[in-house]
Amino acid sequence: MTGVIALTRLEILRALRNRRVMFFTILYPTVLFLLTAGTANSNKMVDGTHLSLRTYFLIAYASFGALGAALTTNAQKIATERKEGWIRQLRLTALPGNGYVISKIASATLVTVPAIAIVFIVGGSMGVHLSAAKWVTAFLVLWIGALAFTALGIAIGYGVPQDSVQMVNILVYVGGSFLGGQFFPLSGTLESVGKALPTYQVRQLATDVITGDHVPGSGIAILLAWTVGAAVLAARMYRRGVDAG
Repeated sequence: MTGVIALTRLEILRALRNRRVMFFTILYPTVLFLLTAGTANSNKMVDGTHLSLRTYFLIAYASFGALGAALTTNAQKIATERKEGWIRQLRLTALPGNGYVISKIASATLVTVPAIAIVFIVGGSMGVHLSAAKWVTAFLVLWIGALAFTALGIAIGYGVPQDSVQMVNILVYVGGSFLGGQFFPLSGTLESVGKALPTYQVRQLATDVITGDHVPGSGIAILLAWTVGAAVLAARMYRRGVDAG
């Protein structure tokens, strides 16, 4: 257990010192929010909702950063370590077989915290007014919802060749965010397609919490199905990677 804790601490420090991860999961979403929230029409209401554009993009870009942190923290790192034989070396130590994966999950989960919190802090300073309960609940929805992407990042890291990991990450992250409504409110066909994706459901569930609207069971079921499916895929890719190593 001590070894797992030590490795987890190391993974967290490595993630926080990774400038690329910090830029794309913390600074970049915050800048996008500032550019959007500072426009003249940011107080207009989003069609069909009780949300202003500023509040909508608070959730959208916070989820954009959180999902990116959960996905990218591990995918490239695992692929590199797998290629360099680091995972094979860990098997020679007293570390439990699942200790490596536990450390990766913990580091990705913790890195999502500043990705959400900083956008929330900036949003609050720019006039987004929510009750304390809504701030906390929206944070928890985004944080827990990112678990699907934590598992997906591990699956990509173990299952995709190192040279292709970055491209796959971009396709999953940007494509999922485009169809999830992280960049703009969706309608019509795009929204119909987006509803099947975890990016959409994470953002929508947090939005429903803020507006006080009924949280649909179908949205929770879709997000849960993605999380379980990604976890199963990650477990299979992990076993395959360990057997190959």
